[in-house]
Amino acid sequence: MPEYFCPYCGKQTPHLNVKQAAATAQVTRTTIYNWIDKAIVHCMRRPSGRKFICISSLVIPDAFRGRPIPEALPVHSLELRRR
Repeated sequence: MPEYFCPYCGKQTPHLNVKQAAATAQVTRTTIYNWIDKAIVHCMRRPSGRKFICISSLVIPDAFRGRPIPEALPVHSLELRRR
């Protein structure tokens, strides 16, 4: 897995090609391309035209997208589902 500097994360991170990203996220490649178009994931284009997705943006839950996940969340900040 190649590592590139992700300008969005501001650090060196592992990157996946579109096929690997789709397998990791358990979605189709079309979904990955849609996420790229909507800037949901961080994408880097190589001079060859190939796209690589920053693994950090792929695995961070939506509530924390673009921010580091805190080590421990206080109980009062958790959203609990009421029945």
